[in-house]
Amino acid sequence: MIDEYKGIGGFFRRRQHPVKILMYIAKYLWLLLIPLAKYLIAMQFDFENWVKTNWVDILTLSVIFGYGILRWVFIYFEIEEDGIIAHTGYFGIEKTQVYFSEMSSMSLCQGYIFRLLGACTVYIDTDAKSIGNTDIRLDISQKQAFRIYELATKRCRNKPKYIFNSQKRSLIIFSLLFSSTLSGMLLTLTFIYQAYRIVGREIEEEFLTKVNTQLEKLAVHIPKYLIVAAAVVTGSWLVSFISNLMRHWGFSCTRCADMLLISSGKGTKRRHVIMRDRINFIDYQQSMFMKLFGICSVQVHCTGYGKRRLELSALVPITTNTAAETSVRLLMPNMPTAGYDVRTGWGDVRRFVTVPLLICLLPGALYEFLCRLIPHFEMVVKTIPDWKSAITNLAVISMLPLVWLVIIKVNAAFNTAAGFENGQCMLSYCKFYRFHRAAVRIDRISKIKITRNPFQRMNGTCHLYVYTSAEGSSRHVVKGLNYERLTAAMAKAGIIDP
Repeated sequence: MIDEYKGIGGFFRRRQHPVKILMYIAKYLWLLLIPLAKYLIAMQFDFENWVKTNWVDILTLSVIFGYGILRWVFIYFEIEEDGIIAHTGYFGIEKTQVYFSEMSSMSLCQGYIFRLLGACTVYIDTDAKSIGNTDIRLDISQKQAFRIYELATKRCRNKPKYIFNSQKRSLIIFSLLFSSTLSGMLLTLTFIYQAYRIVGREIEEEFLTKVNTQLEKLAVHIPKYLIVAAAVVTGSWLVSFISNLMRHWGFSCTRCADMLLISSGKGTKRRHVIMRDRINFIDYQQSMFMKLFGICSVQVHCTGYGKRRLELSALVPITTNTAAETSVRLLMPNMPTAGYDVRTGWGDVRRFVTVPLLICLLPGALYEFLCRLIPHFEMVVKTIPDWKSAITNLAVISMLPLVWLVIIKVNAAFNTAAGFENGQCMLSYCKFYRFHRAAVRIDRISKIKITRNPFQRMNGTCHLYVYTSAEGSSRHVVKGLNYERLTAAMAKAGIIDP
C-alpha cells in the first residue's frame, strides 16, 4: 500500500478531511464574526473601516488559520492491511499504531454536515491502560473511513450473521425512559452559550426581558418559580428525549465471527465494531416502572463503546425480560450463566430503607432549624401567604423523589444478590433509582473489595465492590450481603483463599 501514498494524490489521501482545518480554528472564529455581524446588522458595512477597526483581530485570525493549516499538514495516517498508523500531536511527532486484531472497539460517526461534505469521524480504542482518551481519532473522508471499516471487519466476510433489530415502537419507549433532565439541560446550556458567543449580550438580554414579561402575565395565577421549574424540567427532558431517539433510531446489532457490528442513528449515523472477547460485562438495567412492566435495557461495557458525550452503550436498547435473555444468547452465545450464592430478603429491608427515611426528614428538619436560627421566622412565614404557599410547594416537590427512593430501596432489598460460577460473576443491585443485573467475566475483573463498618460487623453483613478497567475504573457496589455466605462462595470459586 506504500505506492498509493506517493505524489500529490498520496499526500491528500494520507491527510484528514479539509473540514478539519475549520474544526481546529472554529472556536476562534467568533472573534471576527461578532464585529462583522454588528456592522452588517447596522447596514453600515464598509470594508476599509472594518479592516482599520479590526486589524488586530484579522491579524490574529490569520495566525490562527495558519496554525490550523499547519496542524492539518503535519497530522496524517497510513492504512495497512492489518492495522492503521496515525501521526498526531504537534508536528505529527506522536506515532500510534493499532492492529485491527488488537483493538477493542471502533466507531464511525457522521453528522448531517459531515455527510454533505463526505467526511466521517473514526474512533479506534484498545485496552491499553496507559491511554485515557481514544487511541486514534481521525476526521477523514467517507471513502477512507469505509475502507478502514471493511479491513477491520474482513473476518466477517462469507461468515454466518445473526442480527437483532430493534422495533421503532420499542425505541420510542427506550428514549422516554432513558431521557435525563440533566443531560437535556447540559445540551440546552451548551446551545445557549454558543449562541451567546455569536450574537452578543444585547440580543440575549432582549430575549430574557421578553421571557420575563410573559412569566409576569402567567404568575397572576401560578407562582413564577413553579412555572420556571416546570419549564426547565420539561424542556430539558424533551431535549434529552429527542436526542436519545435520534441517536438510537434504526438500531441494529449483528454477531459475525468474533465481532458485534452495531449501527444506529437518524441524524448522526453511527457504526460500531466491538470485539466480543474484549467485553468486560453485560448490564441489564431497569427503572422501577420498567421492572413493574417486565421490560429492561441491556448495556455492554467495552473500551471505547458508549464513552462519547451523552452516549449509551446499548446492546439491546429495550425489550421484555424474556426477549432480552434470548437476544443476549443470540449475540453472546459463549457467555456462561451463573446463579446467585447469596441474597438479601425480608430481614434486610430495615437496613436498606433507614438512610432514605432519614433523608425524607430533611425538609422538615431544615424548616425547624430555620425557625430556631432566625427569630420570628415561623410567624413571618405564616402571616405572608406567598411565603407560606411557596414553602409548602417546595416541601412537597422535594419530598416526592425522596419518598420514591424509599419505595425503590424496599424493592432493592429483594433484588440484591451475588454469585460466582463458571468463570462468571453475577451481581444484582440498585444504584440510586436504577436496578442493575450485571454479568461480569471473572478474568476481566481488576479488583474485588469487601468492606465492613462496625455496625455491619455486629449484624454479619458487608458491602461488595467489584471493579473492571477500561478508560477508567467501573465499579459495582452490592450492599448488605451476608459476610460468611459471600466469602464461602468466593472461596468455592477460587477467588479468595478458603
